[in-house]
Amino acid sequence: APSAEAEPETLIRRVTLDLTGLPPTIAEVDAFLADSSATAFEKVVDRLLASPHYGERMAVDWLDAARFAESHGFEQDYDRPYAYHFRDFVIEAFNLDLPFDQFTIEQIAGDMLPAATLDQRIATGFHRNTMINEEGGIDPQEFRFYSMIDRTNTTATTWLGLTLGCAQCHTH
Repeated sequence: APSAEAEPETLIRRVTLDLTGLPPTIAEVDAFLADSSATAFEKVVDRLLASPHYGERMAVDWLDAARFAESHGFEQDYDRPYAYHFRDFVIEAFNLDLPFDQFTIEQIAGDMLPAATLDQRIATGFHRNTMINEEGGIDPQEFRFYSMIDRTNTTATTWLGLTLGCAQCHTH
């Protein structure tokens, strides 16, 4: 049998944490408890979905999949001072409820769209999140090769849910 419905205080805490990653304020809990309408919970959900914190919470998993970082990730770990533009694009895409097909196109080929906007070009930061090695003694062309493999594997893993690791060496 299903569990009994949770207490209102528990419901608002769960949904607020799920949708924003933040606990509800005391005022938000009080307002929810004071609302005796049949749509009280739906109002809370609508308010949370309209919150800028919704996009921040939803972006976390996507940015992990895109291996987002604000530095190069190797021995000479230089900052990427403009990386936040891609992060902000992802957050805004969730807050605007950007259709997934458009979200995908813009990240894979936003710079190739006719009359691409700045945001569409920024979206292609998905492919620029690969680690960059500027350590002395590296072969730049060899590392470029490894970066291309990383971009291909990350794209396949993110959108297809599988790896292309075997295809790096095998064509059968």
